[in-house]
Amino acid sequence: MNTEDDTGLPWAFLRDARDPSIVREGAWLIVGSGNVRAVAQVAQIEGDLVWVRPLPGPVSKYRLLLGDRGAA
Repeated sequence: MNTEDDTGLPWAFLRDARDPSIVREGAWLIVGSGNVRAVAQVAQIEGDLVWVRPLPGPVSKYRLLLGDRGAA
């Protein structure tokens, strides 16, 4: 979540995703690690780079967006 570029969005490598098969544009995911986690929507994917739009507040606030992944 600390890797913001000129788009103003955080980015990460797709290969670092816990489950790359669920990462697609428009998908809601839990991003970050440890105590710094958020729910974010995948905004763009280019090759191995993924940009997300994080939502403010705790992950628990957005459990309905996450479906089965909301328990993580």
